Amino acid sequence: MKESFVHKPPQGGYLPFLLVFALLALLGIFITMPIIRPLMWAVIFSFISYPLNEILHKKVFRGKHRNLASLVSTACVVLLLCVPMGFIGISLAKEAIKFISSLSDNLESIQQVLISAWSGLVEKLPDHLIRYAGIKDDPAFLQDLIHRAASYLASSLGDFSRGLLGNAFKMGYQLFVISVSTFYLLRDGHIVVEFLNDVLPLPKEERTALFDSATRTMKSIVIGTTLTAGIQACLGVTGWVFVGLPAPILAGVFLFVCAMIPFVGTPFVLIPGALYLFLIGNVKEGLILAFWAVLVVSTIDNLIRPLFISEGSKVHFLLVFLGVIGGIRVWGFLGVFLGPIVLSLFVFFLDCYRRIWRTKREYSD
Repeated sequence: MKESFVHKPPQGGYLPFLLVFALLALLGIFITMPIIRPLMWAVIFSFISYPLNEILHKKVFRGKHRNLASLVSTACVVLLLCVPMGFIGISLAKEAIKFISSLSDNLESIQQVLISAWSGLVEKLPDHLIRYAGIKDDPAFLQDLIHRAASYLASSLGDFSRGLLGNAFKMGYQLFVISVSTFYLLRDGHIVVEFLNDVLPLPKEERTALFDSATRTMKSIVIGTTLTAGIQACLGVTGWVFVGLPAPILAGVFLFVCAMIPFVGTPFVLIPGALYLFLIGNVKEGLILAFWAVLVVSTIDNLIRPLFISEGSKVHFLLVFLGVIGGIRVWGFLGVFLGPIVLSLFVFFLDCYRRIWRTKREYSD
């Protein structure tokens, strides 16, 4: 009777296999590390567009033409990336120039307000505190300081605008990697999930709970964070335009990015805008924008974000906070989404280990 191959132990033991496997895994890490960010973006975009791909595959194409369904879904992702980002990039470059021009035009009035406020503050301070701290009521010093701050802001915005145009080739390369990866993840994503389900050394119930938790967490964080930031950015830009501040698209992009970062939020953009209005003499508009930022835009964040993330994913807010802050430090903007997902999955695996180990101890006792 012929013996089955699966019951034969490998010749030479498992050590050679493990060494070769470790070497190949290390080489694989070196190969994929330079493109890990576009690959992670592809995972997120394929996850978001997967419902559209399933509708096209099952309902439009009647369960056939999976390649065509994935191609159409990928094309939709690319269009949603290229068209808005191209428009936003060009608009940001133009509005940065307009903002610098507006800052230059109002620089003299800003200087007068700051110098007057500083002189009034120095007059009210005790003499011994002025001597101890070395505070000087010197208009020339304040003018130089304001000029340096304005020059730094103008150069930063200029570098930002030039960077948008200068990174066109890099962005095109990353978009190509994202497009190809998204297509194959949409087409063969179910195969990847089945493979992971087979290789995970967990009981069936734990594997099912793991995939359910990962799906729920990813949906809550990606969709909830993006939708919350989008709503806040729209409200912030509405107030920005209402009070007559320049460069609304530039402000909207910064509002959207800051809204995703815990304990930073939209006031990081709106409050400086309100201070700018105070400095140029528009006190009424500055008060309106400040109250709008604190009472409306920030309140919306406190109402919507916990509803999407905490209720949807059952992830503790501390994990979301640590994941976002640490993720931004490691992966940049991608870390806003990836950091909380990685930490929540780590906690889930730790909880699985705790349950399995507790079951073994109860069985042994």
